[in-house]
Amino acid sequence: MMQRKPLLLAILVVAVMAGGVVPASAQLMREGTCTLGEGVTAVTYDCSFNVKNYVTGTPVSLAINYSCTGTCGPVMSFGLRDSGFTPAGVSGHLAGGRRSVSGLELTFVFDTLKKTGAGATGNAHFVMNLMMNDGVGGITAMPLPIDVHLNESKK
Repeated sequence: MMQRKPLLLAILVVAVMAGGVVPASAQLMREGTCTLGEGVTAVTYDCSFNVKNYVTGTPVSLAINYSCTGTCGPVMSFGLRDSGFTPAGVSGHLAGGRRSVSGLELTFVFDTLKKTGAGATGNAHFVMNLMMNDGVGGITAMPLPIDVHLNESKK
């Protein structure tokens, strides 16, 4: 046991030193909810997120939750909306996702950000299609827009 103590101490010192050079993980904060209705059905969902402490190329995971009054079905599809990423020069890609009981869990990556004088910025634009009552006795897919904003300042 005494021979292992210096080895364990050396491993602990290396682990602590390595922790100082690993960037902080991105923090994702829900900033707002939206409510959309179709006929007698209304859905309230997480629609606006803000990313802090981001390192370009690392995955961002978010949970999009919704609640429904009236008749709602499952999430039918999810994808990028419009140009997907803005402003010009910002790019990214979806890395994965899965449905949950009342929402969606999504992972995506900003591949490039737009450099600004104060740091970097980028936006991701998604759409979640949720089955809802159409107000005339049928069910239709309602597109629910979701936006993620990143604005990092140089430190």
